[in-house]
This record gives sequence, C-alpha cells and structure tokens, in this order.
Amino acid sequence: MIFKSFFLVLTLMFFWACDSSSPTQEDVDLSSSSIDPIISSPVEPPVEPPIDPPVVNPPVTSYYASLPTPNVLQVQTMYNNWIQKFYVTFEEEVTPEDYPYLGDFLTKIQGSARIKWDTPAHTVSEGIGYGLLITYFMQDQDRFNRLFKFYSAYAVSAASGSYFMQWQIKNGFTAPASSNGSATDADLDAVTALLLAYRDWGNAEYLDYAIKVASSIYRDEVSPVTNLLVPADGGGKLHDGNVYNISYFSLVALRLLIQYDVARSANWQVVLDASINYMTNVQLAGNGLWPDWSDASGLPTDPGNGSSTGRLNNYFGLEGVRTPLRLAWDYHWFGDPRTKAMLDIASNFAFQYTQGDVTKVLNRYIYQGTIETTGVGGGGIAYQAAFCSLFSSDVKYNTSTNACNNVVLSKEFPASTLYFQPSLQLLYSLYLNGLFIQKVNF
Repeated sequence: MIFKSFFLVLTLMFFWACDSSSPTQEDVDLSSSSIDPIISSPVEPPVEPPIDPPVVNPPVTSYYASLPTPNVLQVQTMYNNWIQKFYVTFEEEVTPEDYPYLGDFLTKIQGSARIKWDTPAHTVSEGIGYGLLITYFMQDQDRFNRLFKFYSAYAVSAASGSYFMQWQIKNGFTAPASSNGSATDADLDAVTALLLAYRDWGNAEYLDYAIKVASSIYRDEVSPVTNLLVPADGGGKLHDGNVYNISYFSLVALRLLIQYDVARSANWQVVLDASINYMTNVQLAGNGLWPDWSDASGLPTDPGNGSSTGRLNNYFGLEGVRTPLRLAWDYHWFGDPRTKAMLDIASNFAFQYTQGDVTKVLNRYIYQGTIETTGVGGGGIAYQAAFCSLFSSDVKYNTSTNACNNVVLSKEFPASTLYFQPSLQLLYSLYLNGLFIQKVNF
C-alpha cells in the first residue's frame, strides 16, 4: 500500500512538471509587432493568420485495462539494460577522422543515435520506431531527439514526398545509399511517438514531421481498394494489396491522426474502421488469434518476402506476437467495444491453453484448427508478454496478470545480439506497469 501511494505521488508530480511551460522564441516572434499606427491609403487586404496546431484537450482521469501491480523500478532497470545493449550514439561510433567521408550528410546525422539490429552494424526502421516509443514513455527526451534525427536523416526520398525511413541501413551511421523501401509498422510507430512527444513537449517540429510521414503513409502504404495498411511502400505482394500483416495495424496511430491531421489530407477514420473490421473477421475465421500474414480475403498467406514464418503461413508466430500490444494499448486508452470484443476472444484462448500461466505459452499456434501440440512451453519472452497483455483486458484475470508481469520483468536479456524479443519485452513491460500514460483526451 505504501508503494502504491508513493507511485501515485510520483505520477502526480510527473504530470504537474510536464504541464509547466515557458514561451518559446517562436511565441515571442508571433506576439511582437512593429506596425506603424498611421494607415495609408489604399489599405492592403489583411494577411490570413497561419493555422494553429491542434488544441490539446484537458487531462483524462480513467483507463480501461486492468493492469497488474506496477513495478516501475524494475522497468527502469530493464530500460537501462536495453539502452546499454542496443542504443548507440553517432559520437560513440564515428570518429572525427571519418567526418570528411560523410560529406554534406554529416550535418544530418551528427548528434543522432540508432538501435542496433541483430547484425549490430545494421539498423532497421522497426528498431527506431520501437526506440522512439520506448524513450518517449520513459520521458527520455535527449535520446528521443537523437533517434528522431536518425529516422529523418534516412528518409526514403524526402524530395519525392516519401518522408518515412528506409527499412534497413547498413554499416552504422553511413551516408545513405539508394532507397530500399519502407516498413509500415515502423512508420506508424514513429508517427505515434512524434505526435505524443509534440503533445507533451510542445516541439512543433515533431508535429510537422509526423504529418509529413503520415501523408507519405496514406499515399504509399494504404491500399486505395481495401483502405487497409499494406506492409511497405513497394515490393510486389507487400504493396499490391495481396498481403497484409495485422501486427502492423496500429489503431492508436490512426486515432491520433484523426485528431492531429487537421488538414484532413487523408481519411484516417475510414482506415481505422477498415482495419478493425478486417482484424475482427480474420480472428473470427480462426481459433482466437491471428495469422502472421493474410491476404485481402483474410486467409493466411505467404508474403513472399522470405519471412521466417512465411512457409508456416497459418501460424500466429513472430509477427503476430505484436498484435496483442496493438489491441491492448488501443483498448486501454480509448475503450472501443470493438477492440474489447477481439481481446475477449483472444484472452479466452490464452487462458484456456495456459490456465493463466504464461510459462506454458508455445512459440507458435496454428491459426485455424487445433493448437500446436508438440511440447509444453517453449515460447519466448515476447510470446509470454503478449499473452500477459491479453489478460489485462479483463479484471477476472487479475491474478494471472500479476503473476505473468513478474515473469516478464524477471527475464534477463539473452547474451545474443538478437534485439527483437528484448525490445518487445520492454514495450510490453512499459504497458503492463502503467507507463503508457495518457495525459490528455483524444
């Protein structure tokens, strides 16, 4: 009880601190005037004022999910370990002797940071998206800004209006080569983090770039036929509307864009509704979960991109393991009954086959028909965390969510350089321990 009270006090202090602000130079410039009070004839027509950024609404007081008892200190320790293992700055990897080789690109990349991929010299946009969300929720603005600089430095083609990041950058902080395309989940995560950061920290640059990326997403990563998010801006089946990855569908990102994309250059409400309908129909055709990849009709399919689960296209596996977080986060903040209905089905499946013990989770499940029956347990920490988040959808699973949160928090990162499951472990831990904090109404 003492810890809960202490956590509540810290949370309130955090909110009060983030509400304080001081005028920026931009505010001063806009309020200054040197207009001569003597008006000469003829009178010039008035200049239309610029469109103001979206108005931030008052703080909210409620959430919808039933989260376990938080352990913020353990999450902080996990975050510190994750930063030490995967986060690296430009200054740590590039020496001044190498600056001339970067040419004009130096000013774009100096002062940035990246997240090491499984091959540590490489960076993927997915990792930068995760990093932006993680550093935002940890309120680590300096590291957030460095990752933002990296993301924007490697745009697919800003000159052509493709502001999203290339999906893979090789050799650290090297000058960009020709574009190798985008990854939609990373772009949506980046947009989400930038909009939340703008809301909290007030830097208009975040909002401006988020809307630019969003415009690129709508132009190149939304099917004009189905209104669904395709997995990339190009590349055969990944772009032609014949394959979808439900774990890419960030409902929170779409809801934020409905509010913040004031120019209404895209109909995000249509994309949101189409996404929820598609996810619902695919789930109802299976056993409670979702396949890693599916086609326009909702049937499991091989994406044709060499995915590790492509040959097992009827499985909920390493791709789908992110879907529970997308849904749990959306329900926790917005309480949409459509999202809750999906979570109820999935959490019932999760409890039925584990009895609330996430150490019994398998590393993949057959999407249609019976579950995988070879062995008990074996699912990695990302699978365990995913099932734990499903339990948070209903108060009746409180005992299970408290127990599985301890499992997720106690798992140490592996010695390998594989970054995917540790990153999801940290994201799920931030959610489960109440650090996905919503400060304003949407």
